[in-house]
Amino acid sequence: MTAHLTTDFIAEQMARLGYRVIPGVTAEVTGGSADSRTVRPGELFCAFPGERTHGDAYVDAALAAGAVAVICSRPPTSVPYGRTIVVAPDTTKAVGELARAWRLACNPRVVGVTGTVGKTTAKDLAAAVLGQHLRVYSRRGNYNSREGLPLALLGLRRDDEVAVLEIAMDSRGEIAYLASIALPEVGGVLNIGLTHIEKLGSIEAIAEEKLSLARALPASGTAILNMDDPRIAPEARRLPCRVIGFGSPGSGADLVVTDVEARGLEGTAFTVSWQGRSVRVTSPLPGLHTIPAALFTIAAGIALGLDFDAVAESVATAELPDRRITVRRSDTGATILDDRYNSSPASLAGALRLLRDATGRRIALLGKMAELGDFEAQEHRAAGALAAECADVLVAVGETCRAMAEAARDAGMAQVHWFADKAEAGRFVRGMLGPGDTVLLKASRSQEFETLIPLLEGEP
Repeated sequence: MTAHLTTDFIAEQMARLGYRVIPGVTAEVTGGSADSRTVRPGELFCAFPGERTHGDAYVDAALAAGAVAVICSRPPTSVPYGRTIVVAPDTTKAVGELARAWRLACNPRVVGVTGTVGKTTAKDLAAAVLGQHLRVYSRRGNYNSREGLPLALLGLRRDDEVAVLEIAMDSRGEIAYLASIALPEVGGVLNIGLTHIEKLGSIEAIAEEKLSLARALPASGTAILNMDDPRIAPEARRLPCRVIGFGSPGSGADLVVTDVEARGLEGTAFTVSWQGRSVRVTSPLPGLHTIPAALFTIAAGIALGLDFDAVAESVATAELPDRRITVRRSDTGATILDDRYNSSPASLAGALRLLRDATGRRIALLGKMAELGDFEAQEHRAAGALAAECADVLVAVGETCRAMAEAARDAGMAQVHWFADKAEAGRFVRGMLGPGDTVLLKASRSQEFETLIPLLEGEP
């Protein structure tokens, strides 16, 4: 029996669930994709509905690119020989059902992690560390949504011992839904912040949604909780499953962190104690705000039965696929901290504190934080005040960031610049860069700050 998902498994499961199936030849399926531009030969193409168009419009392109199977809401006009087609009115639901069936067939021990910030970092670090001791599967990137998490599960192999997944939410009930697909044995909640408050309405509602991962665990499972977060810690007393709390002395944590040391772009170091034993840990992740990811990783290892000392020491040798903060070099001799994947109050604060530790002139090139609702102006002002403490120059981009720039000036920052246009801001920063400077780029994904990287690096 092959270790991979197969077209036969897809056809059998989807037919059993009542979907129309046009069977093809038997073939291995190496994973799932929802993007016809990047689908690879041997993958399953999932035609999800989008904001502007439906994935059905790209089924022919996916088949031409080598997809061996497709799940779509209407059959394609022509089907190449041997391809398996599943027709489902609700493709998101159908892919979720298939992913759950495949997860049950493979039966790995599933580790899930959620939180307002740091999910992908924690997932990647945990996979890298646990992978030194067990056969671990984890999909690169942020496959954490109603569509993304099922795609991640479809890449499982039958011989995988552990799957490490991140679980996000965009609406009420989404984490519980995703947990019903992934069926985690271990679940971690890193932190509770304001991101998504625009949709959920209150920080309490966000906390309830994030904590639903811990509540979805079986009684035999293990919840990993950040005891330094006042919205998470009380849950430790309520859960029927085992709880491993991590945090500072006096927090009630089981896994206690002390003697924290920031090492700039080289990472962090800290001492972690567990049941009377202590290990000095070196983490490759820069910034003190990344320490919860390392503590979650160690706790996950303990939950899976690994030796505390062994898993803690493995953090130092973890090989990460991609760091959220990528260090780049400009032809001017400046250092670029590329953290433009996304931005929230907590992650921006962590990035600014990392910038604060840089030598030379420190420049913060910042765009807006999204989905903050009524807290938008307040959080951007708070970010401006923190930028005044951590940077020598603030360059704020976009109407939302006017409040950030004003707060930085009010805090006494001398070099504050605001631009309506991202490209103009990039040219301004490019013009000032020199040897020894460090510039931080951070903004919400919708800002597309990645377009500024070639300019700042000096590519022709």
